[in-house]
Amino acid sequence: MAKLKNLIFYLRIKKLTISAAESASGGYLSYLLTKTPGSSKVFKGGLVVYSPESKNKLLRIPLPLLNKTLGVSKSISILLAKRTKQFFKTDLAVSLVGFASSPAYKGIKVGTIFMAVADRYGVVSKKILFKGDRDYVRKKASLTAIELICQRLAKTA
Repeated sequence: MAKLKNLIFYLRIKKLTISAAESASGGYLSYLLTKTPGSSKVFKGGLVVYSPESKNKLLRIPLPLLNKTLGVSKSISILLAKRTKQFFKTDLAVSLVGFASSPAYKGIKVGTIFMAVADRYGVVSKKILFKGDRDYVRKKASLTAIELICQRLAKTA
């Protein structure tokens, strides 16, 4: 968890803010981001947009795109990150979508997670397949998202 504390410290020093949109992780990433003292200075909020309807109503993700992919795709993760950044007016935003334990859909395996980080330079995204039970996938995806945020900050610093 040293990486998490370092992330929060770095964001505070640089006066950067962050927000999150989560589906497959069910809020676990937001939990991690807020468990570090001082995180209230940088974490502006998170949305658990678990259903297609919530993704559409809260973050204006088009229903036809959601219905086509069940809300699980690279393009959905990118749109969620961009719209979350706008919604919370933060310097960067992260999103996580995927199938932690539900049946595979159109060739997408259980454990597949798409994540994205949006900042003022653009968006970076990643697709990862995690093997394990639902809880393991949620936790590992959230920790990997923190890694992706750190990598993005290192490249844009």
